[in-house]
Amino acid sequence: MEKTQLIIEINEARMSAHKLDNGTLELLAGSVCTNRTDAGYKQTLQDLIAQCGNTDSFDTFSCSWSDHRTTLVPMSLFGESKPELLLGLTVHQEIPKGETDYNRLPEWNIVNVYYMPLWIKSALIVKIPRIVIQHELTHLLRFLNTGSTIPLRAHVIMQETHFCCVIRKDGQIVHASYQSYQTPEDVLYHLLYCYKHAGIASKGELFLHAATDSIFSKTEQLKTLAGKLDTFNHQTITVHLQEHLKFQTLCV
Repeated sequence: MEKTQLIIEINEARMSAHKLDNGTLELLAGSVCTNRTDAGYKQTLQDLIAQCGNTDSFDTFSCSWSDHRTTLVPMSLFGESKPELLLGLTVHQEIPKGETDYNRLPEWNIVNVYYMPLWIKSALIVKIPRIVIQHELTHLLRFLNTGSTIPLRAHVIMQETHFCCVIRKDGQIVHASYQSYQTPEDVLYHLLYCYKHAGIASKGELFLHAATDSIFSKTEQLKTLAGKLDTFNHQTITVHLQEHLKFQTLCV
């Protein structure tokens, strides 16, 4: 019997809640984050949960946090260091005490260490104790370990002001990063750099994911721009609306 899952996506600009039932996503609630203080974010998230109705109607619960303050480290290095110190080596902003989290990814022999504001857990766990809260990059990396891991695949998840880019080549993760952007051209420039730096010339697939309807047009523009360049001649480029949310099914 297919389980019903409550899927929540949060970034610093917006948060949304979806119902996943039998492979179909249904938007339950969405909020723009106007009060960007810890108290404001927490209240917005609490209101979002309230709009979802009776949470007892769901079998499983998950939340994806999308933020650029993240780093991937080998498991061997992680075991010998504190997560706060590892994140501080790559993030040039002070991370408040107690707001560093991590997800182990043994399938890739790495750990995703990232900034996780306390207001997320304090708002969610009280209302939904069984919810699994992880970073967006963790969900994407888990998905890239499903099925055959050999084909060349690249995924771009576009949020309001930043995007995530991950490339898997020859069964290995050769690139994973977050960048800010203003136009599809900004994303294309970064993709070009990544493909050339990774020496990609073989056939492969490029998946462009839009987090919202308003971002979808930007992913379509990106596909059109990429299709005009020789670098992407051998790539099958597809655009997806909110398909990346289904990656959360791998964490519950």
